[in-house]
Amino acid sequence: MTKKVEKDASKIRSENAEKICSEISKESSEEAELLLGKARKEGERILSEASRAAKRRTDAILLDAEKETAGMKTRTFSTVTMEKRRISLEMKSLYIADVMAAVKREAENFRGQKDYAKFLREAILEGVKIVDDKKAQVFYSHFDEEAISQIKDLGVEFKKSDSGDIGLIVQSQDGRLLFDNRFSARLKRAYDGIYMKLIKEVF
Repeated sequence: MTKKVEKDASKIRSENAEKICSEISKESSEEAELLLGKARKEGERILSEASRAAKRRTDAILLDAEKETAGMKTRTFSTVTMEKRRISLEMKSLYIADVMAAVKREAENFRGQKDYAKFLREAILEGVKIVDDKKAQVFYSHFDEEAISQIKDLGVEFKKSDSGDIGLIVQSQDGRLLFDNRFSARLKRAYDGIYMKLIKEVF
């Protein structure tokens, strides 16, 4: 082989090597670009999924917080409502107690008035009618000695008792029937009606 031919062959080999290297470089560059693209997409996918997962966790936490807040509000409202109801009941009870105490004071004051003997007479007649015994026994308070002395013409048997309450008790002679016509008993019998009336009028 001549030097010229060898030179030409060497040149061809060199050019071919450059072309091959260029092709390899080009292919490597494209492959690298492709890999980089895939890596970017995968990174974006991972980041997106992580973001969605974080949002789901955040939403769940916020939902739990809202539920807890709503529960606290409900419990607080219930507590406030119950407290208001309790205070209202206490106020009503105190008011009723004050009214009843005033009624009892008025009743005690009634004992010293001139119409008290008339009241006792009517209470005796009412009791005699209920026990159906005209010769019934009448138990009266020792505080009412003077008032009873004005009405001993009814044919009943009077018996003084240690009771301090105004009014009296009428009992049949055989003891089978008894009518408590003292103020405390009358008030007790009428209490529910008085209570409801006061509640409606004031509250």
